[in-house]
Order: sequence, then structure tokens, then C-alpha cells
Amino acid sequence: MNTMKLKLAVGIAATLLVATSANAQFHLPSALGGSAAASPSSSAGDPMVAQDALVKSFVGSQIEVLTAQSLLAQAYGLKDQADLLDSQQRALQGGAVDTDTLKKTVDISSKANDEITEQQDKKTVLTAEEKGYYSQSLPHFAKGVMGTHGVIAQAAKFTSAAKGSMTGLSGLGGGLTKLKAGAFVARSTPSYSKNLFDVFRKTMSISQSNGVKTPSDATQALGSL
Repeated sequence: MNTMKLKLAVGIAATLLVATSANAQFHLPSALGGSAAASPSSSAGDPMVAQDALVKSFVGSQIEVLTAQSLLAQAYGLKDQADLLDSQQRALQGGAVDTDTLKKTVDISSKANDEITEQQDKKTVLTAEEKGYYSQSLPHFAKGVMGTHGVIAQAAKFTSAAKGSMTGLSGLGGGLTKLKAGAFVARSTPSYSKNLFDVFRKTMSISQSNGVKTPSDATQALGSL
């Protein structure tokens, strides 16, 4: 194995160890089947299959989250932020998704969460137009939150499978260098999802205090946190 491949493999291995620790501390609600699905003691399985499932779950949830964030950004007049969110949503829907696309998605979504939170802290009373945007955002946000619970479970499965493949230098040099996408999602999921859930709680609180009709799936998603 050449030095570059070894360094890359060791880096991914370190990432997976961090992800294991983080996932162990970030519990999926038992109502969603988290304790069994997220258990690192479950059978390792094929890491490539686990990675595919993890990335698919992440992309599906993020399409919904980005839609919700775009609507909330529009509610507060954040046009540039809304345009970025819409563009990234289209990128995820466009087909093949690589690690760079995943990283950009998390970056754009995280910044949107910060900007939306800043606006929500400043203004909690909504105009009729803003209520309309909030109302449109809630079904998408609910699907994104529930989907993110699935990402947490898939991240734990992927980490377990990837750790199981760390048998000898050949395993490190071969398989793990192909698991960068899964390693990134697994590493990012705990802190990103905590931030996302906080924004969803605040969005629901503002919606309810302003008389915005709350769909049942949004109420269910809130109850899962």
C-alpha cells in the first residue's frame, strides 16, 4: 500500500471511531425503534451496502429539510439563502451524489439553520404572509426530522459494518478508502441533527403561538424529539 492510501485509510478509520462514540451518545427515540436499529453490537454486514443505505437515507431527509429551510428563509426575506437551499436541493435530486455534494449540503443547511434561528430570536410574531411560509414548511420539516432519525440509525449500522471491515492492512487500503461518503455522514450526523432538531422545536413553537395550523405529522415529529 502506498503512503497516501495508508494515510487516507487511517484518517477514515479515525473518523469511524469518532462516529462510534458520538452515535453511542446520541440516542434515537425508542418509539422509532432506535435502541435496536442503532445498536453497535448488531451484525456488521457489508460496509458498502451500509454506506449506500446511509447516504440514501441522508439524501432523502435532506431534500425535505432544504425545502423547509427555503420556505422559512423566504418568510424572513432571506432571498439569497433561499436560492442556495433551492439550488442544493436540486443537486441532491439530480442523481449521483459524491462526498463533496454531501459536505456542501451540510454546510449550506447548517448556515441556514443559524440564520433562521437568528431571525426567529428577533421576531416571534408573524405576519399573514410569514404564517403562510411557516405553514408550507411544516410538512417538509416534519418529514426531514423523521428522516433524520433514520439517518442516525443508519449511521450506527454503517459504523458497525465499517469497523468490522478493519481486518489487516489490505482491508484498510481497499475497502475503507471507498467509504468516505459514509464516514462523513456518520461523523456529521450527531451535531448536525441536534442543531436541526432545535430549529424544528423553535419553528413549531412559533407556529403554534401564531395560530399556524399544525399538521399531525409535524406534531408527531415534535413528540419524537
